Amino acid sequence: MERIHQGNGFAIIEKGDKIQITWPQGPYGHPVFYDISKENMEKALKSDQDAYKVMVYAETGNWPLEKDEQMEKRKAFIRRFPELLIKVPENQDLFDEEELKILLQQINEGL
Repeated sequence: MERIHQGNGFAIIEKGDKIQITWPQGPYGHPVFYDISKENMEKALKSDQDAYKVMVYAETGNWPLEKDEQMEKRKAFIRRFPELLIKVPENQDLFDEEELKILLQQINEGL
């Protein structure tokens, strides 16, 4: 017997012991299918964010690097507004010596 769990932009198909996650992909929205574990099925059905993580894992074999991505976004923001290195000195710990020196020079040149 086949059970289909509908999600937001994806579906999970249980057929006997086999569980697959599927979603439309590419310019024509052709469905892709990936085998997943029961644990990942349960995780995907918890929330859209968890479903996204399971989909990335199913497709790539790697979980999304959330902390690294957040760190890179934070660093990119500080690069746009380097004065935050002075206003919030802890931000300086995010950068290596060389890049920190360049960013601090940008602040001095902007004054």
